[in-house]
Amino acid sequence: MTAPDMLAYVAAVTAHGGYTARFAENLRTPGVRVPLTADPELWAQAVRLGKRVVWLHTYGERFADPAEGRPSGSPKPNPDQRAKVQVAIPGTAEEMPDDISYDADTATLHVGAGRISPVRPEVWAYEVSGMKIIKKWFGYRKKNPTGRKSSSLDDIHTEEWPAEFTTELLHLLHVLTLCVEVEPDQADLLEKICNGPLVTVADLEGANVFPVPASARKAPVPESPEAPTLL
Repeated sequence: MTAPDMLAYVAAVTAHGGYTARFAENLRTPGVRVPLTADPELWAQAVRLGKRVVWLHTYGERFADPAEGRPSGSPKPNPDQRAKVQVAIPGTAEEMPDDISYDADTATLHVGAGRISPVRPEVWAYEVSGMKIIKKWFGYRKKNPTGRKSSSLDDIHTEEWPAEFTTELLHLLHVLTLCVEVEPDQADLLEKICNGPLVTVADLEGANVFPVPASARKAPVPESPEAPTLL
């Protein structure tokens, strides 16, 4: 077992709506519970599927492997499922979009006067921890940005809609489309794992994995005080 494989396993098992629905009651108490399969074949399936999930979530920057259908670069669905600009989103200050909506009958995303389709209903509704991803993304970029203001600096924002915003939105829609496509496989895998043999706490204690030493819970100390940090 490697750390990347463990990450992929966790992504396959937990990064989908089926997980939160199945363990809704347990998740009322903070902390993610991850059922660990004792079946080598299910483990291998989860790692393989999880690598695709992480590949999607990182826009193709992690776990890229063309031989496994995960090329480098922003992931794209099949052409017939790929969201495209049907009516350009106005970029001028006067016409910069300030609202976004969805028409389920035509599978069309309306961004101000612009239109993008096809967009699946599940993509429009996609959320993480109750946060609607597309609405959240747009909220920071619209004419009058939403969000809490803590200083006058929050009033500084773009006054036009650059072409880069449209490109970013298309990339987001493509990734969410593929995330939606893979969710049934994740839900099916979770069902098989929960109904199969599981690694128990006693098993982990017997293997000296638990209890986790206090030192393992601390952030690593930089080798040099001048070493760069994340923030």
